[in-house]
Amino acid sequence: MIASVRLDEAAARFAEYDFGRPAQLGRESTRHLEAAFESFARLWSSQLTAKIRVRAHLALESVDLIAYEEYAQSLPGTTAMVTGVFEGRDESCVVQFSLESALLWVVQMMGGRTTSPPESRTFTPIELALVRNIMEGTFEHLHASLGSLLPSEPKYTAVQYNPQYMQVISAGAAVIVARYTMRLGDVESTATVMLPASTVVDRLAATGTDPSAEHTPQQTIDQVRSTPLELTLRLAPLTIGAGEVLDLAPGDLLRLPHAETAPFELVSGDVPIARATPGSRGSRLTCKITNITEETH
Repeated sequence: MIASVRLDEAAARFAEYDFGRPAQLGRESTRHLEAAFESFARLWSSQLTAKIRVRAHLALESVDLIAYEEYAQSLPGTTAMVTGVFEGRDESCVVQFSLESALLWVVQMMGGRTTSPPESRTFTPIELALVRNIMEGTFEHLHASLGSLLPSEPKYTAVQYNPQYMQVISAGAAVIVARYTMRLGDVESTATVMLPASTVVDRLAATGTDPSAEHTPQQTIDQVRSTPLELTLRLAPLTIGAGEVLDLAPGDLLRLPHAETAPFELVSGDVPIARATPGSRGSRLTCKITNITEETH
């Protein structure tokens, strides 16, 4: 029973490790990416507000490192996926949003007004031209926000509608996905930005934001040396019955098994550190180390 309880507690405390995708982003790398993607959210919001004349707001929800296949499966069956290509590279990036949101952009840009998103459908040639005009500026903002993390400014290439049929990168390749909540007036939807990890991770390490890039054994030693420990000066323990403890009263005397001339034990938690004799310096109590306890295994 004790063993099962401990297993349940461990399962609740520690997240499951997925051996299918062992790659992970470092804490500093994640923070750097989150700051960059939040900057992009502000720029994209301003661009949409100016273009479609409806107040737009984007809130970053998460930044994850996953396989492209997992990303594609998380998207709706029909959606707008705008691809951008980097100069001199085969991998593409993707900015994805709902077709309803994009059609709402078009209605507003053409001078129309609507209180609800239009019915989802693919773009007409005129609608596609308007969406392309917006997305070319969006890719500029993406490059401005991520800066040196991207090899170059992505250039608009195409719009795809079915994520299951669009293969811009191999299914098992790692990608970085930023997920947003997009609000246009009173209409709320979701949007994502996908970047091939191969174009970003190495550049993250090169910027020195990832601790593993500069970590040295001396840093570990320095960290251990600066860790605070609580020390206790302890007498030899006394064992008495529970009944005697219940009968204790002010004024009772307990005979301790600790010899008057024997040094006390200096411990951290329950681990003996040294032996020491008590003393004083001015108004403060002190202890003088007499010998260090040697570990035996």
